[in-house]
Amino acid sequence: MRGGPTIAPLLFPQRSDPRLLSQFFFADERVTRVVAEINGLDAELDPQQYLVLLNQLHLSQAHLLAVLERIMEECIPTQRHSRDYLVKFPEELLVDNLGNHMLFAAECLLAGTFLEMEESDGAQLRPKARNLLCSLELVRTVLREQSLSQPNSYPEAVRTVLIQFDRLFAEFELSYVSSLVAVKSPDEIYRQQEIIVLFCETVERALHLGYLNQEMIDGYEPLLMFTIPRLAIISGLLIYPEGPLSLERSPEEMSRVFSPFYNLLKKIRDLLRVLSAEELFLLERSLCTAEQEDPCSPDATPAWGAAVPSVEPPAPFSPLEVPNATQPPPTCTTRLGSPSAVDDLGTSWQQGCVAGREQDQDGKSLSTGTGISHTIPGVMLTSPLRSPQPLGSSPGMGVDASPGSRCLELRSRYSSTKDMLHTLFVCISGVADQLQTNFASDMRSILKTVFKIVCSQVEPSEEQSDSSE
Repeated sequence: MRGGPTIAPLLFPQRSDPRLLSQFFFADERVTRVVAEINGLDAELDPQQYLVLLNQLHLSQAHLLAVLERIMEECIPTQRHSRDYLVKFPEELLVDNLGNHMLFAAECLLAGTFLEMEESDGAQLRPKARNLLCSLELVRTVLREQSLSQPNSYPEAVRTVLIQFDRLFAEFELSYVSSLVAVKSPDEIYRQQEIIVLFCETVERALHLGYLNQEMIDGYEPLLMFTIPRLAIISGLLIYPEGPLSLERSPEEMSRVFSPFYNLLKKIRDLLRVLSAEELFLLERSLCTAEQEDPCSPDATPAWGAAVPSVEPPAPFSPLEVPNATQPPPTCTTRLGSPSAVDDLGTSWQQGCVAGREQDQDGKSLSTGTGISHTIPGVMLTSPLRSPQPLGSSPGMGVDASPGSRCLELRSRYSSTKDMLHTLFVCISGVADQLQTNFASDMRSILKTVFKIVCSQVEPSEEQSDSSE
């Protein structure tokens, strides 16, 4: 018969067919079959079988979405909706089956069930959930028909429905997660990136000075999870004072990871500025140890006197290299101060960790770790420091017009130099270790990125040789 329309024959796919549309056909068929079994089952009469079918539905939907994701990567790779918003999500939400959770949430919202959210928020999300599920049904229909006719091609109609589904899915995902958890703002994301840069600079400096070695980093040594943040506090306060730990900012302008320790960081910075190069070297070395009792402790086995012995730091010692650093200046000779104004520093420390924000009071003191502490008045800076800032041989450099007197004032609060170093060890390690507890998700994300950057990169030739073996 002339002039009749040409109808493409239906070709039933084979399970062995590796083409994505054929794989989608069988994945979709499995979902349809499980849903039919659930609809035909009385859950009250056979609750065990109902749970089994629900688990099968969950697995089959996850497989269907995985195949659909591969189809979109193949069909519309340059037209995908941006997923940059994922950096706002807490790390624990970034799981492989997040898409399946989103579809389950959309189905619950459409059914009037609001899981872990206010009813008003759920009502606002219902239109987006409805649009997403309708778009998914359209995608399933179009792809199933295409798999039966021409599984080798993606016509314009297929690309159109895929682009629409990808956009609706991304919009619903961002809206739903934002209604459940606090997502990071663009400013907070930028501040976190600043911390990542600081940590990377810290690792590079620690490698240069011999505190760490590349084998520890490539082997993901667990101790580094604590060592890197500890050393980064010193780098951020002393070497890069205009970076993410800049105390010229207000606490609200700092990253939420460090802002609760704002006042304590000020006191740590003031003490760091009066250290000689040898003292700083000893402190940083002690912060890299895994010992429960730090080597700077007054009760530690190494018996140093009030004056710190000469310790030759690794050469070169840039950016902390200073002339005549092996002899502390005479104006910084340790003095014994009266133990007046005794303060329980443990209480002050707990307030900074538990309350989230230390009280801004003059006269608060840093703990010596022995139950006795001495007041340290606040310091007013007269000139900003540049980044990076080398440590000068003159203690108290850049603090006020008479660095010698300022150095004596700070040092006189402690019975010995080792007592002062022990105080710094306790406070720095305390802040760094609290980061792992109070901001575990942020620290995991930060350190994960840092390790990706600082680990040795495998050469392509080495990868090929490993694969051949």
